[in-house]
Order: sequence, then structure tokens, then C-alpha cells
Amino acid sequence: MSRECDLARRLMYAFYSIDQFFVAKGKNAKINYAELCLLYGLDSGSMVSQKELAELLYAPTTTINTIVKAWEKQGLLVQVPVEGKRREKHLVLTEAGKQYAREHLDFIHQAEEKAMQKTLVKYSEDFIEALEYYSACIRACNDRSDHDAEEREQNQ
Repeated sequence: MSRECDLARRLMYAFYSIDQFFVAKGKNAKINYAELCLLYGLDSGSMVSQKELAELLYAPTTTINTIVKAWEKQGLLVQVPVEGKRREKHLVLTEAGKQYAREHLDFIHQAEEKAMQKTLVKYSEDFIEALEYYSACIRACNDRSDHDAEEREQNQ
């Protein structure tokens, strides 16, 4: 195995470990992983649509839509029309939704803050830019393999 493959494997194991932290926290709070990810995305306070969240979280739009409908019924969020876009709506947490987010995310935010503080003592914040770049490179490889597969199908 090449050095690059070994480093990539170590990185992926670190990502899996982070994911497991979220999965375990969700199980303890009786919220599923998709809901926790959606809540995390909405908790930033940014105005985002279902489509934008699906792209950001790499989640199926049907999953996002199912959660959104349930949370609307529970009064946790509302959909606000986007000016100039007929069908697009921003998702906004209600006060009840913000409380729900605090109940489920405060521990995660505290853990993230502590972990980031410790990490920044040892490494510069450039590591985040490096991870974002690595992520973009991985996605580009996937996009390229999808393109190559389409070309092979067309040539057969």
C-alpha cells in the first residue's frame, strides 16, 4: 500500500470516529442521524433551502423532505418563501425548534469547541482548509469516474 493510501485510510478512520460520535449522541437523545445532521445544518441560523441542505449534507432530498414535513407538524420549523424563486423555500427553526436544537446540540457544540481549541494549540486552522481541499479532490475523482462510466456506456 502506498504512503498516500495509508494516510487516506488514517484520515477516513478519523472521519468515521467523528461520525460515530454523532451517531452515538443521536441514539442517546433518541434522534436519528439524518435528523441530527439536519438540525445541525439548520442550527447555524443561515437561511437554507431543503435542496441546499441536501447538497451540503449529502443526504437524499426525500429524507430531508420527510423530516421537514414531520418537524413542520410538530412546530419545530417553518418554510419561508424565497423571494424571486417560485418553488424554493428557506427552512427556519421556530422558537420550539431552537429549543429542540439546544437540547440535542449543546453537548455536541461544547465537545466540538473543546476539540477545536485543543487542535488549534497543536495545528493551525489551515488544517481545515486542507480537509476542505481533500474533500473537493475526492468529489472531483467521483465526478470524473461518473463521467468515465458514462463514456464507457456510450462507447459500447
